Amino acid sequence: MRPVMRIIEAPRTAVTPTLIVRRALPEAGLRSVGPWVFLDHFGPLRIEAGDMGTPPHPHAGIATVTYLFEGGMHHRDSAGHSGAVGPGGAQWMTAGRGIEHAERPAPGTLHGLQLWARLPRASQLREPAYRNIEAAEMPAFALGDASVRLVAGELAGRSGPGEPASPSLLAHLSFAAAGEALLEVDAEFELAAYVAAGQARVAEAGVAGAGSLVVLERREGIVRIAAEAGGAEVILLGGAPAEQPLLFHGPFVLDSVAAVRQAERDYREGRMGFLQP
Repeated sequence: MRPVMRIIEAPRTAVTPTLIVRRALPEAGLRSVGPWVFLDHFGPLRIEAGDMGTPPHPHAGIATVTYLFEGGMHHRDSAGHSGAVGPGGAQWMTAGRGIEHAERPAPGTLHGLQLWARLPRASQLREPAYRNIEAAEMPAFALGDASVRLVAGELAGRSGPGEPASPSLLAHLSFAAAGEALLEVDAEFELAAYVAAGQARVAEAGVAGAGSLVVLERREGIVRIAAEAGGAEVILLGGAPAEQPLLFHGPFVLDSVAAVRQAERDYREGRMGFLQP
């Protein structure tokens, strides 16, 4: 069984005055799990009619992935892409050399995650792209006592529809009640399990509640996830280690100061396009 390396309790962070998230990545001492360099957990929260969500802002050097447990989200960007997804759906935007986007939630209950994946150096200057992934497009199957929805990568002989730029895994395990799932994952992958709701035990660690990121050691072994009474929602994420160096600068994640300065110039001078509020 893969042992646990550490458990991170995601602190609460104000993204806007009305949007408080749990931010599990990056964290002091852990800047990435595989290519995943950022994980924000939002909700459950109530969205009122007229809420405009996140205003236009840029990204470069990463892919952003928004995954929903509940609610709906509409995406639009400066490359002309748009799309809306509901529960179990994902929005996969590859920022590449740079793009501006905005997200608007649908009225009602909203609960989900936003993750960023570091693009390999060879893909950092690629043209931006976007894919709307509906829940029905994802492989859905039982694994032990868990219902699994596979967003990206390979698990139990299935492949997810997400299109990562490097070897990656992103899967949602839903436990309706107490139970366990045993998973085989590439031994070379860095790997972590994020508890989004309920309580779960990962490997031999103690009970982890909502907001906990359980980071596993990078070695061969079965991954065991067991939900406590009442069930749990768990996100399994990982992949091949992110290319280094990693330079975080606001919405840009690149590999040098020169690349960050170029992204700032591109944004300021309109080369990432322009999106009306």
